[in-house]
Amino acid sequence: MFGRARLRLALWYAGALAVILVAVGGTAYLILRHELDGEVDDSLSVAARDLLTRPAPVLLGEAPGGNGEPPGGDGDDHSPGGREPSRTIATDVFYLVLKSDGTVLSNPRGIELEGFPLASLARDAAAGSTNSDFNGPDHHYRVVAAPLAASGGSGAAALVVGRSLDARDYQLKVLAYVLAVGGFVGVVFAALGGFWIAGRALVPIRRALETQRQFVSDASHELRTPVAVVKANAELVLRHPHQTVEANADQVVAINEEADHMAKLVGDLLTLARADEQRLTLERAPLNLDELLDGLVRDMTALAEAKGVALSADLSAGRVDGDAQRLRQLGAILLDNAVKFTPAGGTVRVRSWRDGSRSVFSVTDTGPGVALEDQPHIFDRFYRSDRARSSEGGTGLGLAIARWIAEAHGGRVTVESTPGRGATLVVRLPARHRA
Repeated sequence: MFGRARLRLALWYAGALAVILVAVGGTAYLILRHELDGEVDDSLSVAARDLLTRPAPVLLGEAPGGNGEPPGGDGDDHSPGGREPSRTIATDVFYLVLKSDGTVLSNPRGIELEGFPLASLARDAAAGSTNSDFNGPDHHYRVVAAPLAASGGSGAAALVVGRSLDARDYQLKVLAYVLAVGGFVGVVFAALGGFWIAGRALVPIRRALETQRQFVSDASHELRTPVAVVKANAELVLRHPHQTVEANADQVVAINEEADHMAKLVGDLLTLARADEQRLTLERAPLNLDELLDGLVRDMTALAEAKGVALSADLSAGRVDGDAQRLRQLGAILLDNAVKFTPAGGTVRVRSWRDGSRSVFSVTDTGPGVALEDQPHIFDRFYRSDRARSSEGGTGLGLAIARWIAEAHGGRVTVESTPGRGATLVVRLPARHRA
């Protein structure tokens, strides 16, 4: 599933880039072609206007037929200022003087006329000025054909001013090649880069989905046992419908205990689910952390003494800003775990102190400690070490809730333990600034 999603994201990314490149490249190509065509048309228009102001004899400064030989020798001067028309226009512009039937009367630049539609150009000029493009054997041309007034019986009827488009076509071809190759390479690299980026982007999504699947699997596993116990004991009761409740007291007690266990598990699951959705808000207020911990120790003393565990406190953390109910829940989870896993005759000590900008409290027990391989995972949901599973049970959600409470307050909870020498759980919270 993630492989297909990754490939799809990469292709969408590459496709979007391809569309952008086509749009930008196409726009750049059209703009350049428009500018080049405008420059060509301007040069032809300027040359045509200049030449049309010349008398026909001046335009016929070369021998009829376009053989390129001036009739008056090198020193002839047929235009105002002593210059021939062919020398007053741009060097890349040529002109022709045609009869009405397309016969060439003048070709000063000696242009190769094979493939020129001379008769068509003469007819177009007779109808009025017109622009046209055409291809010769080796070149691409653009010309302007304009009518000439008859003068002196020369027979001149049309003036054709033209320019080769080879340079313009070459520039456009190079641009198109660069855009095509560059765009293709860019899209390929974009696809590869998009595939890599999509893979990186999907990592947290994959991790979250796997966590969710594991969460559902573990929750189902945890609920299956108490449900089975309740069902089995209920069936035992139903086998003797006429007996009193006292006669089935063991089954009723078992059902009640498992119902309590399921209620706690569902409550913990609901807390974590709402925390994941950020639907749990903290009721922050200034509070004395030492008083909160002292009350918690006082309430837990009876439970500790029932197990033969000594409970003590040394408190000097001061005040914090936090949710009293949630911080009490955090402390209760840590104390309950410590008492639960401390054998009779052991001790549990609660300490708090100020560490710079942090208020810190810890719960230390003299139990078996936490194995090194378990320490990175004890705050994971449903994670329980073997010793926890063996004797005391539990849902494996308490420390996950404790971590959420600490982090929601801008703090963190860590474990320090040497196997066989007990464990210390340390909570660091932002301290309230002293006035």
